[in-house]
Amino acid sequence: MEKLSGFLLLIIIISILSIIYIYFYNRFQRYLMKINEVESRIDITLRERFDLLCKAADFIKSKSDEVIMTKLDDLKNQNLSSFDFERELVSMTREFQNIKITNRNLIKMSDFTTLDFSLNENEAELSGYILYYNDNIANFNKLVRMFPSNIVAKLSRFKEKNYYDGKDLNDDDINDFKL
Repeated sequence: MEKLSGFLLLIIIISILSIIYIYFYNRFQRYLMKINEVESRIDITLRERFDLLCKAADFIKSKSDEVIMTKLDDLKNQNLSSFDFERELVSMTREFQNIKITNRNLIKMSDFTTLDFSLNENEAELSGYILYYNDNIANFNKLVRMFPSNIVAKLSRFKEKNYYDGKDLNDDDINDFKL
């Protein structure tokens, strides 16, 4: 009888541990799915911004004979991470904004204002996606660090992920902070 109760107790403990493991594993999977989904949305939004900036550069060249955003063509051939691609596009967007300030004739054109509105809308959309991404990364990283989910993370080989800004504060690279 003691062997049966000991065996039953062992099965109950294994069942409880299995349920806990499955619960936390599923939480990790939920965050990973959210992160992957928003990563694809960020990529799409960045491609849309790139296309808008190409249209803006062509429009400005045709209307004012100014050569701007010369790096756009180079970006097509570079293999950049989303972080670096976004940084490059931010500098191009700043260049567009500077042209908008210095060349008042462009503001009067409806096509230019449409491009400007689309770029602003794209920027707001991207900011929302990045915020959502970073929130999910924060929750995922909390699970990786906190007990008992950290045991599940070690068994499943889940590691902390970087926030969208691309900075890894745990590495030896001191040049993480790019302006």
